[in-house]
Amino acid sequence: MILVAIGSNLNSKKFGPPLMNCIKCIKILKKKFDVLNVSNLYETEPIPKSNQVWYINGVVSISSILQPIGILKKLHSIEMAFGRVRKYKNEPRTIDLDLLCYNNSILKSSELVIPHPKIHERRFVLQPICDIDPEWIHPVLKEKAKKLLKNTIKQKIFLKKDLNKV
Repeated sequence: MILVAIGSNLNSKKFGPPLMNCIKCIKILKKKFDVLNVSNLYETEPIPKSNQVWYINGVVSISSILQPIGILKKLHSIEMAFGRVRKYKNEPRTIDLDLLCYNNSILKSSELVIPHPKIHERRFVLQPICDIDPEWIHPVLKEKAKKLLKNTIKQKIFLKKDLNKV
């Protein structure tokens, strides 16, 4: 399973508020990849805690013949289409796409680390993963998503949009 995290906490000129950015981004992902499943979308507080506007977060599972770097390049091109500019870490963003995992691969390079090194610490990632597959096993930690979710910090997270009802 290939998992991609989606997040937004800034309005975009083209698509509007963060919720619409995420919904539109999912539609774009469906044109570029074989999207197998989509989580609910959640409103979550920023991590690390700050005075930033809260985020909308979700996860999609995709299938692709591309290697991880090829997927990453496509994700970055989508971010650019939303006006994403990378200046500093943990900054507000119109759209953020993170390649969380690529099947059961473990990869560490200067461009990409798979699985994403902070999956197990982020409720805003684990809850959407559990929407898709609570039995997903972290390739390094060898723990199921549902167990990792129970062990995460008590970050505030609220269901924003059940995409199965759209």
